[in-house]
Amino acid sequence: MLLKHSEPERLAALHQLGILNTNTSEYFDAITKLAMEMFGVGGAYISLLDSDRQWLKSTVGFCPPDSQRDQTFCNYTIQKASVLVVEDTLLDERFATNPMVTGPLAIRFYAGAPLITPEGYAIGALCIIDTSPRSLSAAEKDTLANLAALVMSHITLGRAVGHVDAVSGIPNKYQMFEDLTTQARLYPGQYRVLADIAMPDAAKSFEIIRVLGVPVYDALVREVGMRLMRLFEGRAQVYHVTDARFAVLSRDEDTDGFIAYLHSLDEELEAPLNGLNIPMALTSFGGTVVFDLCRNSAKDAPRKAAAAINQAMVRQQRWSHYSNAEDEQQQRAFRLLNDVRHAIAENQFELFYQPKHELSNGACLAAEALLRWNHAELGPVSPAEFIPLIEKTALIGPLSHWVIRTAIRQMGEWHAAGNQIRVAINLSAFNFEEPDIVERLAATCREFNVDPRLVEIECTEGIWMETPGILEALHGIRELGMTLALDDFGTGYSNFAYLQKVPATVVKVDQSLIRNVHTNPRDQRIVRSLIALARELDYKVVAEGVETEHSLHLIREWGADIAQGYHFSRPLNATAFLSHAIQHRDSHMAIAA
Repeated sequence: MLLKHSEPERLAALHQLGILNTNTSEYFDAITKLAMEMFGVGGAYISLLDSDRQWLKSTVGFCPPDSQRDQTFCNYTIQKASVLVVEDTLLDERFATNPMVTGPLAIRFYAGAPLITPEGYAIGALCIIDTSPRSLSAAEKDTLANLAALVMSHITLGRAVGHVDAVSGIPNKYQMFEDLTTQARLYPGQYRVLADIAMPDAAKSFEIIRVLGVPVYDALVREVGMRLMRLFEGRAQVYHVTDARFAVLSRDEDTDGFIAYLHSLDEELEAPLNGLNIPMALTSFGGTVVFDLCRNSAKDAPRKAAAAINQAMVRQQRWSHYSNAEDEQQQRAFRLLNDVRHAIAENQFELFYQPKHELSNGACLAAEALLRWNHAELGPVSPAEFIPLIEKTALIGPLSHWVIRTAIRQMGEWHAAGNQIRVAINLSAFNFEEPDIVERLAATCREFNVDPRLVEIECTEGIWMETPGILEALHGIRELGMTLALDDFGTGYSNFAYLQKVPATVVKVDQSLIRNVHTNPRDQRIVRSLIALARELDYKVVAEGVETEHSLHLIREWGADIAQGYHFSRPLNATAFLSHAIQHRDSHMAIAA
């Protein structure tokens, strides 16, 4: 074998194996013991040569300690592909004054066979030593070389088991971590590009497995891997990091050139895969990050590339470059979701109440319960930020249960004091799919002695309401006596055919239509028509987002029943809301101070 002598590449090959920081193994110890016995010497050891140091992985008999590389015999062994034999160290000018020869060890004989990787890099040696001069026959040299080959095979196998993907045969994420660590050590401060490529994407992967089966899917992934290996040969290292996601690490500092090359591959990346019986065109997404090689790059670069590709998939765009602002937003979103359960337990959530005023007499007899989050470290978090995040996860369940109990408990306190205030509670589509939602609402009302007829459940209109299970839950809520209101009316699904199936009695005209109704003729026509249609269908009409006296006058004139918005008040805590309600009670209504 021709030995490769590039020291940076040799060191990279050594570090890629991931064995410098590992302990010895029984296999290594068995080899060194066998070598000592076969050759009848005083000691045997396996060494690995780093940039400036020799590391011993296994020793038997008397052996040198870990030491500076330039003082070792093995520093010379790795210079050639054959066994190095020093029959008498005192007669060899390279070693005659070496401390291992002149000192207490008194090594007089040394023989070492280089450990050579399949790529041709000598990373260390299998060595035998003695305190007396001696020689080795050609057959003995071959035997030592064969033992060294066994050591190298064991090292290579260990790497393959943990560092190569079983399906594609391509280095995996663990190898990528080690390569990034090595690159940072060898070339600190240099810049590289890491690109994540999802091909096929998750949705397509599921479809392929469902229709064609796992074996076909695995074959497809292998073909994708081979295509990437061909496209990036000589330019970058390809890694198989998850089922259908690959990573590509550039080899040099021409980051602009590499990104331009990536973008030039769109046509080839999306060309049909012909290795299967059915040619298949796959949409792929990519995320890129330019980073400097440093101590933290092995962890940071893969995370940032993943953030970039996730952004590409969210936006359904071919490539997305890492954005620190977007990454911080994603990390914040992840943190918020991670903190929800703790925030519930630690009472970081609070309900505020948006007053709802009767347009017939101005009385405030009701409120909408609105969720607020005062995060322990981040401070107040807008509902517009955290609610859409939580609604996409199962966390909406426990949070909604907290809202239900808190709102109904508060109603119970008000009612016990003689204040018959109606409260509207917002629930999500997820809540109506819970099999016990109706019973839970009923049980909570019983627990806090609240008449269900004073509870209003708000939900955003949509096609999801038409499923049989959800329709059953909606009818169950109405049978309890609770009012059902359709929120954001006029801007969402707005299919009047399904309104005949949904047992709602209230519609809430969305605030986006009300906010500028006093100045926008188009909004005026829409709102007036919506109110007229709702009343024609016997719905009570609530107008959200009333901010001016003019808007209030218009919606009252058009026939709305109830209004809420900043014209009356911002959302208030429980104590402030009760004061507001008492202040605006109608003399004909039974609200007591």
